[in-house]
Amino acid sequence: MLQPHEAVSFWAPVELGNHRVTVLVETESPLVTVPVPWIPPQHHRGSGLVRTAGGEEAGRAHAVPGGYAFAPTHGRGRYVLYYTAYENAATPQYPQHEYLPPTGDLPEGPSGTCVVESYEARTEHDRYTDMERPAPAQEGFLAFGESREHPIRMRALPARWLEREPGPVRLRADRGDHLAFQIGVYGSRPLRDVRVECDLPGFTCHTLGGTDHLGRDFTRRLDVSAHTVQALWCGALISESEFTVRVFTEGEQPLTVDFVVELSDRTSDDHGDGDPAKLSRLRWLDSRRFADDTVVRPFTPVTVDGARLGVLGRTVTLGPDGLPAALTSYFTLEVTLGQEAVQVLSGPVGFEVPGHAWASDGWRITSRSAAAVTWVSRWRAGDLTLDLDGRLEFDGTLEYRLDLSAHADADLDDTRLSVPLAALPYQMGLGRPGGARAELDWRWDVSRNQDALWVGAVNAGVQVRLSDEHYTRPLNTNFYHQRPLVLPGSWHNGGRGGVRLDDERLLCYGGPRRMAAGERLRFDVRLTLTPFKPIDTAAHFRERYFHAYRPAREVLEAGATVVNTHHATEVNPYINYPFLAVDRLKEYVDELHAAGLRGKVYYTVRELTTRAPELWALLSLGDEVLAAGPGGGGAWSREHVGDGRLPAWFATATDDSSLITSGQSRWHNFYVEGLDWLVRNVGVDGIYLDDLGFDREVMKRVRRVLDQRPAPLIDLHSANQFNAKDGYASSANLYLEHMPYVDRLWFGEYFDYSAHPDQWLVETCGIPFGVMGDMLQDGGHPWRGLVYGMTSRVYGGGGGDPRSMWRLFDACDLPSAAMYGYWSPSAPVRASSQARATTYVGPAGSLVAIGSWHDGPADVKLEIDWDALGLDPRTAVVRSPAVEGLQEAALFSAYKPVPVEGGRVLWISGPRSRSSR
Repeated sequence: MLQPHEAVSFWAPVELGNHRVTVLVETESPLVTVPVPWIPPQHHRGSGLVRTAGGEEAGRAHAVPGGYAFAPTHGRGRYVLYYTAYENAATPQYPQHEYLPPTGDLPEGPSGTCVVESYEARTEHDRYTDMERPAPAQEGFLAFGESREHPIRMRALPARWLEREPGPVRLRADRGDHLAFQIGVYGSRPLRDVRVECDLPGFTCHTLGGTDHLGRDFTRRLDVSAHTVQALWCGALISESEFTVRVFTEGEQPLTVDFVVELSDRTSDDHGDGDPAKLSRLRWLDSRRFADDTVVRPFTPVTVDGARLGVLGRTVTLGPDGLPAALTSYFTLEVTLGQEAVQVLSGPVGFEVPGHAWASDGWRITSRSAAAVTWVSRWRAGDLTLDLDGRLEFDGTLEYRLDLSAHADADLDDTRLSVPLAALPYQMGLGRPGGARAELDWRWDVSRNQDALWVGAVNAGVQVRLSDEHYTRPLNTNFYHQRPLVLPGSWHNGGRGGVRLDDERLLCYGGPRRMAAGERLRFDVRLTLTPFKPIDTAAHFRERYFHAYRPAREVLEAGATVVNTHHATEVNPYINYPFLAVDRLKEYVDELHAAGLRGKVYYTVRELTTRAPELWALLSLGDEVLAAGPGGGGAWSREHVGDGRLPAWFATATDDSSLITSGQSRWHNFYVEGLDWLVRNVGVDGIYLDDLGFDREVMKRVRRVLDQRPAPLIDLHSANQFNAKDGYASSANLYLEHMPYVDRLWFGEYFDYSAHPDQWLVETCGIPFGVMGDMLQDGGHPWRGLVYGMTSRVYGGGGGDPRSMWRLFDACDLPSAAMYGYWSPSAPVRASSQARATTYVGPAGSLVAIGSWHDGPADVKLEIDWDALGLDPRTAVVRSPAVEGLQEAALFSAYKPVPVEGGRVLWISGPRSRSSR
């Protein structure tokens, strides 16, 4: 009988494929057939490479039923058949491993047989298991129990089930484990509405439902195609040594599956969570933890004073109908908290149906907590009713659900949200990159990831985002078109809806339509008020990022204070699953802590390594967790996952393939629990987010988890997504909902650091949203970047070298300085023409960062407010401090233009003037 699984025997090059079979040809024959017991990989083209035992090329093998046939061109002896050899048709990071096509013809005549000596895989991860060897189709409705150690991998019936001895399925567990196990169902006819029951306490079947990422319980109807195996992943806190699961489907008699549990003498104090292979963590899929009303730092509870609702630095004044009559910011242009009111609106927000005059009974509060306040109101106009639900949260997110219903047939000329805007200078979104405010006439387009517009100033603004009840978070970062925006029926209205912006107002309209009697339309609106929080320049200039797994000594020598440990490293080998080397990760984090450094880890949910032990359970959930797609990608996905998924990043250093996850799923519950586990058991000080695959609801939970640490950090990296592949979405606009909870931005690959200063300010630096950032692409632009408080990081691959700038910050004590950007009237130094200057005023002097947008060298004239600096121009010294690799030391006159090429840093100091003392 064939061996049920492959042995492991590494070979190179990898293009020979992941699987081979060694055969012995004992007789002279023009043709031999090699049986191969596994289903051919997805998109296999029917060919294999043949070599002799000594490595000589011996032609191609051709796929035949049940295996491969080849001509033993070297006569009798041993041959090695590499039956999954491939060529990469794409990049190493996003591979497309195309299997080889047949070449030439096989000899005619009968085929002899050969002796199979071994089936081998290149690595343990690549190895086919005995759950991937198919059996002949069977008749009837069948159910099989299976342990967690043998995950169901394919849709065909595994031969293992038909070959094993009858009787109860044996499982193993430690006392106190939350035991994971499987039921495999199969039918020769389609199975309808498959269900399971079990009397075990806390029994759950993850495949058939659970708790979504918003804490809502749900069930899933499961239908199974004929001659298809469907895995049902189940779990329970084990207390019994025997139990039975009953399996039901429409039109069939129920089946029972018996289990016997062998309990060890060990007792688990964490239900088995410390060992990912136990799969006890599957219960994390249904976690509600950290989804509470806790207000996170630095925010304050929501206040209510009549119609005036308050959050940190901002207020919302409700009009009689429940919509905002005023949105007010108390942030300064230095993005600190102040006393002066800055209005975002020039008048009340309105929802209008032309020809219909609304009458409202007023609004009333329905709930109030530290984290949020909610209210409702009802409007009437003839045969139309509008039910308003409003909610303001502590971070400044104001959400409305406007439910319009018709009691009789009605022809509507339009349905529109009118937002009268104050004279705010900047905008971003709906096809426009960040920049100066300008007129806009925009229409919905599914090819574009656009549903939100931000309009504002540095110290006051609002993002308006439109959706309906069918909203599903799109994929992003290279994969938008695989699952694009679901266009909201209310706002889109068959292409008749859109958005217009002029000098006076923002108009979001649905256009003309006919509403039938009894029809309802949902117009959802999110108004997000910016800035979210004061910028912390002291922390920003103290926290210096190092992106490499290196000893703490080297990090200290570089002058860094925070280490981001990426995936594809010894202590965090696999992408977005940092649980398979936690002993080494903890040792490293402890080493960093002992040196006074903070240790963060790369951990997000955009994609998931195929090494995750939970992978096969997640695949049983349809496309709930792992996004649907065309398949393809790297060889591993083709050979083990097959069609229907979306392959993603491939890390060559660790031979790690991954699959794209869905935008909203129970995996986010698992993610939150996993982060909590890392905080408690490893001591990580934060996370590095490489783009975001979850919404603000999950982000709030993430922040609550990390607030268990004394000084946690979240930094968000993104490549520029303003391109056709990503749906022309500005990263800052796309992730604005997350920024209340982010400590640092790193925007990133493909950002244009030659862009206009307005684009830097709005789209790149983060300052108008209460967060600061760093640069990446081509090392950034040191002079323009410093105008916005940005430097680069210690990072390989052209990320720049910030160490000389960091030394300058220390020499000038920049963390103690107050930052006055060129956008502030309080800035004491201003630059002429196509240059901008930001001044950092400190106790010993002022650092002036000059960024030039001139094409080539230029002389920049400075206007200096000496009184604001507290200096006498007659005794002040203006000099360029030496910055290694960037500028030489030089002295300048306070009255003459300063020569720059790209920019310059000046240090202005001297005796304090009498008026400043």
